[in-house]
Amino acid sequence: MLERLLRREGLAIAAGTMLLYTSVYFFERGYCTRLNIPLDYIEISIPTIANDVMYCLFFIFPVAVISLAIMIAGERNEFKGRFALSPFYCWLVYSALFFYFMEHSWKNAFVSFFLGGLFFMQIPSPEKNIDKPSLMKGYYSSLVRFIMGLFLVSTTFVIYGNSFAANTSFDTYKQNGKKYALLKVYGENVFMQEIVDGKRVSEVTYFNAHDMTGMTLTGK
Repeated sequence: MLERLLRREGLAIAAGTMLLYTSVYFFERGYCTRLNIPLDYIEISIPTIANDVMYCLFFIFPVAVISLAIMIAGERNEFKGRFALSPFYCWLVYSALFFYFMEHSWKNAFVSFFLGGLFFMQIPSPEKNIDKPSLMKGYYSSLVRFIMGLFLVSTTFVIYGNSFAANTSFDTYKQNGKKYALLKVYGENVFMQEIVDGKRVSEVTYFNAHDMTGMTLTGK
């Protein structure tokens, strides 16, 4: 099972690239939603990808490596004994790592466990089916798994981006006696929040990049 998957290098590279681009987009949606930045301004540019891919890989890479190692160990032992629960171990790995990056609460623990279950559903069953499923049943099963996978990726990275925005620190600038926190830059569109009495106000201030001439970077 795993050998056949790993041999399809072209498919694996294409799927990995699509996963990274998709994760970056939904990460940005979660980030902007948390900071009240209009979603219509989202731009998936090279700088955005370069920044977000690193954050996304912090989650994707350990999940992929640990899950692959678990399934390889299970396959080598023919999924017998404790190795029969290999897909369930992958469920726990996904849930635990996702919860680590979230704001810790019982609600988020439940969400992490639920999304881990969806990840579990994406793992091919180690059981060998003697009866070959019909063509229609195969298409239906693939469609359901695709929809579940899309929901899993979108929900995971929207929540991840939302949590990241809640815990990150922002560069601060000063102009005309006012202090601003830099939230996000999309091309020439710059989104900031004014800092009053040491706290960021809820309203988002929009600048064009040309309007930032003379602003002074004061730190974080």
